Amino acid sequence: MIRPEMLVLDEPTSGLDPFVQLEFEHLCEEARDEGRTVFISSHQLPEVEHLCDRVGIIREGRLLAVESIAALKARALRRLEIDFAEPVTAEAFANLPGIRDLTIEDSILRCSVMGSLDALVKSAARYQVTNVRSIETSLEEIFLAYYGSGDGIAGKVSEGKEPGHAAA
Repeated sequence: MIRPEMLVLDEPTSGLDPFVQLEFEHLCEEARDEGRTVFISSHQLPEVEHLCDRVGIIREGRLLAVESIAALKARALRRLEIDFAEPVTAEAFANLPGIRDLTIEDSILRCSVMGSLDALVKSAARYQVTNVRSIETSLEEIFLAYYGSGDGIAGKVSEGKEPGHAAA
């Protein structure tokens, strides 16, 4: 095959067995390393996250975002769990900016945070913290935030009937 400067691939691994999918990944990495551009349109978001540097999210024919995966993840809603040495009250954390879905069970705080973690970290530091777990947001969760009707990273987005593509 010739070595085109740009490859445009639509659902390229659909129906491939795992061995051939791995070979496809190697070919994409080779093309990228040679400075060629590879556009992938796919509903397989873990594949897109693994292969691509930047992602475009398209909905109803409109481009909603084109960003690096790292930038999308940095703006995403993050889930945290904080273990305290002793029980804490929800009131100590309930009115912090960006806090969503706050629950406290025994001495474990669970919440989602939109934006800066600064206020949460400073409030938690008033207590003895024994562990902190950050549950990384997947590209799929970020994608769904653009399609959801909640407070996803793109703000309020009207619900659509058709799923979109993540393209890189």
